[in-house]
Amino acid sequence: MAPVITVLVAGATGAVGSLLVPKLRAAGFAVIPHVRPKTAARHPLGKDPRALVTDLSDTPRLDEFMAHSQAVVCLVGTMRRRFASGDTYESSDYRPVVQLVESARRAPPAQPRHFVLLSALGTRPGSGYLGWKHKAEEAVRASGLPHTILRPSVFDSRGSDSQPSDQTERKPPPVFGPVLNAIGHLPGLKPWADDVRPISLDVLCDAIVRILRDRAPLGVVKGRQLWPLATNPRTA
Repeated sequence: MAPVITVLVAGATGAVGSLLVPKLRAAGFAVIPHVRPKTAARHPLGKDPRALVTDLSDTPRLDEFMAHSQAVVCLVGTMRRRFASGDTYESSDYRPVVQLVESARRAPPAQPRHFVLLSALGTRPGSGYLGWKHKAEEAVRASGLPHTILRPSVFDSRGSDSQPSDQTERKPPPVFGPVLNAIGHLPGLKPWADDVRPISLDVLCDAIVRILRDRAPLGVVKGRQLWPLATNPRTA
């Protein structure tokens, strides 16, 4: 019997994380959900017996939990409406990635942990949201860890069991998905359409489960790869 893989999930109370944690456990993984202290009181994962309830800046505690993991999934990020409370793209989309990468490299045992980063479609050098996402990707690429960087398009949480701490449903503009689905039937345009069309959170999380199980693919993964990873699972 293969050993159980333990995954530390940062951003576990968000739209993706709150769905990914139970999917990973159902697939046979052990999960350490990371929960920010300010979120713990209002989300069920704050009471999870395996949860790491701390700020990622708490290096000793992060390293203590990291030492029990063989993989890390980083789903952290912010939204503009949280800027009023002090969040910035640097503090929420970049710095936590660096903290997790450094811990994953530092914490015993000395083994290469698989690092999965949720980034964004269109990430590029520069400023603003996409610029800081690019800096986060660069930190992962420079880490020396085996890594998979996910660049999905717009999220669609409708019909899923996602329970984000902000209680906000993620849904694309009404005609966005149907138009791109139609474009995908045109010769040669399906890969591009799969990259940019809205992705359901169930599809995204099922793909992450498979990536963690296979430790592949590595590198940058866009929608054209995420959709088949979720819909064509490898037979045991």
